[in-house]
Amino acid sequence: MINKIYNILISISELYIFLNSFLNDKNKKLYLGRKNTFECLNFIKKSNHKIILIHVSSVGEYEQAKPIIFHLNKNYPYKIIVSYFSPSVEKIINKSKYIFKSFYIPSDNQYNMSKMFDLIKPEFILLIKYEFWKNFILESKKKNIPIFSIVSTFRKNQIFFKFYGKFFRKILNNISFFLVQDEKSKKLLKKININNVQVVGDSRFDRVFDIYNKAKKYRNIEKFINNNKTIVIGSSWKSDLKIIKDQIKKDLTNTRYIIAPHNVNDNEIKNIEDLFINDTIKYSELPQKSILKRILIIDNLGMLSSIYRYADISYIGGAFQGALHNTLEAAVWGNPVIYGKNFNNKKYKEVKILEKSGIGFSIKNGQEFKLIINRIFKNRELGKGGNKLISEKSGATNKIISFLKKEIK
Repeated sequence: MINKIYNILISISELYIFLNSFLNDKNKKLYLGRKNTFECLNFIKKSNHKIILIHVSSVGEYEQAKPIIFHLNKNYPYKIIVSYFSPSVEKIINKSKYIFKSFYIPSDNQYNMSKMFDLIKPEFILLIKYEFWKNFILESKKKNIPIFSIVSTFRKNQIFFKFYGKFFRKILNNISFFLVQDEKSKKLLKKININNVQVVGDSRFDRVFDIYNKAKKYRNIEKFINNNKTIVIGSSWKSDLKIIKDQIKKDLTNTRYIIAPHNVNDNEIKNIEDLFINDTIKYSELPQKSILKRILIIDNLGMLSSIYRYADISYIGGAFQGALHNTLEAAVWGNPVIYGKNFNNKKYKEVKILEKSGIGFSIKNGQEFKLIINRIFKNRELGKGGNKLISEKSGATNKIISFLKKEIK
């Protein structure tokens, strides 16, 4: 009965994506992307390579997969293909020279998954962190394809651990092995009689350190800052700027603000310019002989992780919209990180670590934003230590690769 309900929900989800594709760009990309999936899978089949399939949900999971992809590509004669769900991954993933092919995961019905595995015949599958699709997992098991859950993390409020979660627990029981982030996840799995588990940590710490070591310097930004205190507002949404804009406007100090919007497009740039009239300059407009503006707008992609090096304080956007962006890329530079307070933040293990270490600070409103900034500028040791913390938390990738060495034939 539950199986039938699941299949009905998947069908409803497909219909929703189709109907919403006329109204929503994200669903349009997903719908059109899925239409091309099996063409891509046929190409993979014709290539006649041995395949490793890695599945990621969105950009965060892809970032966790990157160091693993690099090591596998470097050391083994397999072609790596990546399936994904979120359209946000598409542009980023196409730039990777380590990935043979990537595609939108098809809708999770039995026919699609059986056909997918018949075409690509992967040697094994890595599921990164989340997304335990029923037919994806059961069909891989049916076809004797090992499937490993990598850097996964579990919480007691998930359906797997509820008295009514038997159907979903059965899905987890078909996974070959779990390489989890923490002891808490291991204990939760043990409670539902899953013992094929090893704690490895989070490969995102490795990825962040790799980005940190390859960070660039930007002379034009250094000229703009001109040795003044600097606050970098990374991956900002309108909801973030709505909360903190008044405090930025009221700031009469020489503090410089660098704003990198989550969506870099003309509308977002104009919105920021309209919020801070006559007080902004775009990165594309630098250099200028005389810079009298306090706010620099980053109007291109790919710079943010390096720009955090210039921050005395970083503010990370997304939480007021519902999904906090990457806090570690900012924290690795050793300075405090601020973000919106949201109950969803508890999903992110790294946020708990940053807060416990006195590096991360959540705010509910603009007044709290102002207060925490004043505290930090008065006490220069407040919020320090991110680089050391992330260094100590690194090493998950090596543990994962050591495990996979035993499994790769």
